[in-house]
Amino acid sequence: MTKINKITWIANLSLFMVVVFMGIKQTERGIEIAKLEDGLEQLILSKQQLTDVIFASNKSLDNEENLLSLGFIKPTTVYYFNTEDSFAKLPVR
Repeated sequence: MTKINKITWIANLSLFMVVVFMGIKQTERGIEIAKLEDGLEQLILSKQQLTDVIFASNKSLDNEENLLSLGFIKPTTVYYFNTEDSFAKLPVR
């Protein structure tokens, strides 16, 4: 083997080792990202469960008796207001 062939083989072997090393590092990063995504999914599920618990606890306040015992009053008269703006209408011909 000539000196140039040895240098070529050493360079090729070095580049191959670098490519393998980089592939291993990318795989490790992929595993870390997958773990983070799993953790995020668990947090989303926990948030949904907490929301359901809060909603269920507030649902018990929907009973009229519970609301009255807490000091809320039932309105005796309900007024409805017309929200149309009559001044903005074009005159009818």
